[in-house]
Amino acid sequence: MKSILTQKNQLQFMMEQKHRNLALRVCIFNCLLILTIGYTQGQSRAIGTLPLIDKGNAIVDFNENLNHTPAFDRIEKIYSNLVNARGDFRYPVPELFLLDQEAHAAYIDYATNHIILEKKAYDICDRYGDPAIAFLLGHELTHYYEKHAWRSAYAKENNDLDIGKSLSEMVDGVANETEADYLGGFLAYTAGYGMFEKSDSIIQNLYKAYQLDEKMPGYPNLQDRMTLCKRSTEKLGLLVDAFDLGNNLAATGKFSLAYKVYAYILHYFQSRELYNNLGVFATINAMELFHPDSLKFKYVSELDIKFQGSRNTDVPIKTQINNILDQAIGHFNAAINLDPDYVPAYLNKANAYALKQEWSKARYFLNEEASPKAMASPEKYKKTLEDIKILQAIIEFYSGNVDVAKMTLESMSNTNPLAKLNLSALNGEKINKSILKKVKNSNDQIDGMTLDSFFIDRKFDVDKVVEITNDIVFFQNKPFR
Repeated sequence: MKSILTQKNQLQFMMEQKHRNLALRVCIFNCLLILTIGYTQGQSRAIGTLPLIDKGNAIVDFNENLNHTPAFDRIEKIYSNLVNARGDFRYPVPELFLLDQEAHAAYIDYATNHIILEKKAYDICDRYGDPAIAFLLGHELTHYYEKHAWRSAYAKENNDLDIGKSLSEMVDGVANETEADYLGGFLAYTAGYGMFEKSDSIIQNLYKAYQLDEKMPGYPNLQDRMTLCKRSTEKLGLLVDAFDLGNNLAATGKFSLAYKVYAYILHYFQSRELYNNLGVFATINAMELFHPDSLKFKYVSELDIKFQGSRNTDVPIKTQINNILDQAIGHFNAAINLDPDYVPAYLNKANAYALKQEWSKARYFLNEEASPKAMASPEKYKKTLEDIKILQAIIEFYSGNVDVAKMTLESMSNTNPLAKLNLSALNGEKINKSILKKVKNSNDQIDGMTLDSFFIDRKFDVDKVVEITNDIVFFQNKPFR
């Protein structure tokens, strides 16, 4: 998902669904049993998951490095999208290599922290397009993020104990691959590559291209691996359906239900965007509990669709609000823990503290965290920098610096509709909430595209547009090639 939910739900929804509608229903990675560790310089595998294939002792020759080729540029872009979709930068991101060798198809070497894709495997995936490449790389990244190698190593180191034997049974290669299959598939899906349903064909073609027997020591036979593909697809499909349901609920303003769906997904898959948007949903919930006249300004993380949250009449409203905002702050902290440079989470955290009227904390996370990080990449965070200024003005107003707040909003009012609305509120004019739905921010972009350019380029199927209300319209992207 994209980082911060804004007022432009139509653009947000249709662009974040990029490539999903054509969604090749992924029979993802269980079949791929891709290796995770230890095939350097003829070294035998000591720990890790099963390799995709194994042609015996292999020597990795980096003289066959193809990282200077257009093919590598292509897979590097896909790899970068997968890494950013996960948004977990607590550990070094493995370096990617494309090698001209025939040994294991794709694997991760923990000794060097390299992920290696072989050219022959790339050529086979190329027949199916970017989703197949994302499928392969997503699987390897999942091994890394889920620490499968550590689990396997721990089990083997303690294999002389009863618990070690149990661990070996629990974290055997197939179990690790199963998890990497559907979570790697989900990672590719959230990165915008849809679902890939032809992994059984890929595994079959790899066996043929690498001239492998249908039965290899230590592996399920080929037919069983292809069956595992289908079973992984079913499991992945449930997670993807939940993800799409959460997106649809959010797009139609059912944020309390969307929150519950996202919370379910977090049991299986964690990313900074999921945590951030959970926090936004909780913030909206809290804002709905405020008395209509108590919110003088329009805050930057508020959406333009009314939140239909439940109220607990046995608990004082102020206590409910603070409890929900604390929950939101917890989600923003989780997003920041995954990526300490994730600007939207700092902005939303400051916004939550402002709603709690904890002005010093709001000012700190806005001025000392969000602002300098956004200013380091001004083109990337152009919209976020404007939101930061608006929230700064709100904080200054409530801190008694009315002139500073007014000056800030006046400087933006000609180009930023939200600043103009808040300037009117500061001047004592009552904001007509109904006009907020008509406000359009021409600066909003997703994947470098504005709403206007999206319509001009007609990158959607005109026969499959569904209008829910005047303000909520769903678009289906044209098939991804």
